[in-house]
Amino acid sequence: MGAGIQREDLARAEETIRDFTDAELAVSEAQRRLEGSKRLVLERVAELRVLAAAVHDPNLVGVLRHVYWQQRGISAKSLAEAAGLSLQEMLAVIGPCPSGVPCSACGIDLLRTSRSWAPSRYGPPLCKLCETRQREVNSRERHVKELQARFIGGAPVQATAQEWQAAATIVLAYPPLSQGSEPGSEEDRKEGIWLSWENARKVRDQLISAASTENVPFDIPAASARMLIESAFKMAGWDTARTRDLLDPITAETAHALLTRLNRSLQAVVAAAQQRVTQIYPDTYEPNDQEIRSLWNDGPTWWDHLHQRT
Repeated sequence: MGAGIQREDLARAEETIRDFTDAELAVSEAQRRLEGSKRLVLERVAELRVLAAAVHDPNLVGVLRHVYWQQRGISAKSLAEAAGLSLQEMLAVIGPCPSGVPCSACGIDLLRTSRSWAPSRYGPPLCKLCETRQREVNSRERHVKELQARFIGGAPVQATAQEWQAAATIVLAYPPLSQGSEPGSEEDRKEGIWLSWENARKVRDQLISAASTENVPFDIPAASARMLIESAFKMAGWDTARTRDLLDPITAETAHALLTRLNRSLQAVVAAAQQRVTQIYPDTYEPNDQEIRSLWNDGPTWWDHLHQRT
């Protein structure tokens, strides 16, 4: 236990409380002075606007520029209203100011266009010119990658119509709804269940349209072939007895042997296409307008969807 509160202890506590009260009063007085000063500044700005021959009067612009950039305690909207302008009109009149942040590409001092301006959070700070150039470079690189992907995805993979029919039959035996997958669901977006099933249906329809006989060679684009083979491999393992029943009318070969052979053909075609594509579309390639329009018009390919999943 303590020795007890003495009179001098109480005196020190009272003195501290008085100091706090005085500080509160000083802050309150300072706040009143600050608010009064703000009103006076805005009133003076309004007077200058009346006296100015035009909104672009150098003296008025100088005052607006100083208050906006140096006196952040005065609302930008209130300052603009005092000058008889909208906020955007005032910003256009006073113009930007140096930020002290250099462009990471050319070194020029970046300009602040508003109080809320900040260097890019998504990469190194760039001036407008360098940002435009970088955007053009990024766009070109993206277009080249898309052209390369379409070339590889469109490379023909050859097998017999019978082999493609067998792979498609396995996939089509398991409709997405039977797997409990709804179109556009999280599982569907992740696994591409509906996309894989539609791809198998498309292959089957192509075989029917071509009226191909069993042993006639038939070409399928690499992107479509890859999706079909991957899906068939997965589904063939779900129920081996049912898979055998599905294949019996088509071929005596096991699903694993058939799909392995198709996959080897696919890998060989893709490897050859990857070697050729760098000659046709090197990384420094400049796509022409027609090629860029075709990328927009054609939309995503099967290969694009596959790359999004992997």
